[in-house]
Amino acid sequence: MNKTNYNEIISQLKKELNSECAIANNYGIVLSSKIKEFSQGKIIPHKILSLISNSQDIAKELNLKKINSFAVEAEKNYYLFTFNEELILISKLGLDVNLAKFMPSIKLFLDRLSEESKEYEIKEFSIFDFSKEINNMEESLSKAKIEDKKYSVIKDLVNFISNL
Repeated sequence: MNKTNYNEIISQLKKELNSECAIANNYGIVLSSKIKEFSQGKIIPHKILSLISNSQDIAKELNLKKINSFAVEAEKNYYLFTFNEELILISKLGLDVNLAKFMPSIKLFLDRLSEESKEYEIKEFSIFDFSKEINNMEESLSKAKIEDKKYSVIKDLVNFISNL
């Protein structure tokens, strides 16, 4: 179970990095956002998700081990998509930002955030005792059979009288 407050994290990123950010899960659902184009609850466009999910294939084609992020340059901004197995961090940056300096710190941040969210996951599951449940079912079934037998004489008598 994940108890991370993504809204607070996004607010801190806005203050410290002076950039608008959004966090989405690996399915593309935006968990928190300060970016108008990627508002909370929306889904990242399919083409972008496809690019993220195919990043391993793209890395193989380029003889790379892994692709951690990609940037899209728009008219007034960069959109930086940094991702790992659990989360996608989207940053909206001005064109004057040096991406080479910004990208390693944002990747490190995303990895730490993923590690923190893993701490809240359930690591052990309790073993369900089916034998207890089966015994309870058998007991209730046997009680039902006994109660059926109790009233079978009365049922037979009622049926007999109604047939007369």
